[in-house]
Amino acid sequence: MKRYSCYIYAALLLVTLGACSRQLDLKPEGTMVEADLLKNKQTTESFLADTYLQLMKSAAGNGFIFGDVTGNVVSSFDQALVKGAVDPRDANYDALWSTPYATINQANVIITQLSKYADFDATLQQQFIAEAKFIRAFGHLLLLRMYGDGALQNKPNNMGIPLMLQSFDGYDGSQNKARNTNAEVYTQILKDLDEAIAVLPEKRTDPVAQASRATKGAATALAARVCLYQQDYAKAAAYANMVLAAQLYSLQPSFETLWPDNAKGSGKYPLSSEIVFAFPESWNNKSYGNHGIYYSYGYYQPLPDFLAIYEAQDERRTDMFTATQQMRKFTDPRLMDNVAMIRLPEVMLTAAEAMAQTAGVNATSVDLLNRVYARAYTKTPVPRVYTVADFTTKQQLVDRILLERKRELAFEGFARFDAIRSGQQPNPLLPANKYAMPVPQREIDITSGLIVQNPGYVQ
Repeated sequence: MKRYSCYIYAALLLVTLGACSRQLDLKPEGTMVEADLLKNKQTTESFLADTYLQLMKSAAGNGFIFGDVTGNVVSSFDQALVKGAVDPRDANYDALWSTPYATINQANVIITQLSKYADFDATLQQQFIAEAKFIRAFGHLLLLRMYGDGALQNKPNNMGIPLMLQSFDGYDGSQNKARNTNAEVYTQILKDLDEAIAVLPEKRTDPVAQASRATKGAATALAARVCLYQQDYAKAAAYANMVLAAQLYSLQPSFETLWPDNAKGSGKYPLSSEIVFAFPESWNNKSYGNHGIYYSYGYYQPLPDFLAIYEAQDERRTDMFTATQQMRKFTDPRLMDNVAMIRLPEVMLTAAEAMAQTAGVNATSVDLLNRVYARAYTKTPVPRVYTVADFTTKQQLVDRILLERKRELAFEGFARFDAIRSGQQPNPLLPANKYAMPVPQREIDITSGLIVQNPGYVQ
């Protein structure tokens, strides 16, 4: 039975149930075994809070920047990453694999052990398990889109990643698993999300909890993303439209309103009604680390080719930088900005693209495109209001939606993955056989070759 260092976070990442809005403010409890850790609501909720923080470590930092650095959005000193020349033996990249798996393992403790040990309300237990399933699904998706061979290219029978569905304490070799197929991983991710959707609340009373804990909307929106990556457009449209039909989220009035300047580096920043799911980093005690996304330090500058995709008066271009030349989406010098992982425009453009793929040129897709596009023009007239007549083929509409997606979701880690799934080269230097990252060599060695390397890196 595993012993856990149970540090109770004085954070507002996961402090609310119902109308409660007070911060947890407890002392470290030392080490606890599952039987004690999962026995009561307070320690279970604290462990769940820590699992959300582990997910942030997986999805923020280098994992977040990866999609833009290798997606021809921003420059980077790491040309090996850009060119697909990463050496599988280079331990500098191992955390991209190991951190999501550590998160998944922690989620598995809740999923597989909570019902065995908990002596509090059974309904609340099921909600905590549903949140852990959302986290497990998110962790598996982070890994699959980075390491799955052809996972974004509709190659269901190719090697994905090892699915981990049981928690374990330490390594003894019995946990070694071969890579599941891409299809098997996608199926499990959607199973977790569907089971979570059935249990999770639609709305939480506290606005920070609404944006930072799993809800029906967050799980459904993530499922829409999964289906888009899988190129199951009918299901992607169905999930995305479920989120839109709930009418719980709304676009902010302007780009500047959505991304205020946090350069003074103080306070707790609000999470707007546009956010479907985010890590509320500004609400966390700074002693627990920062989000590790160094845009505010100026380390990653937009590439000229990327800037050229914007029209002259698009506010996502004209207001991309603050008066102090910080990229607006990340401006806190302490790296304590809230990290948006799912926003309403992504869901809108997913619905638009998926419906275009399944139904061809249609008025709903065009309307969703127009709404996202128009929000970038609050100071000058929008250059064009599209109509169905503007698109003579399905592909023309899909291409225009993809362009809007690249403009809207820039600096949010999507570019590489959207390029690959839509049949485009992520950047001019990345060869097609390197679209999947190399599995760390230590994983191959420790499993005596049970885990197999991606084809582009086999020597």
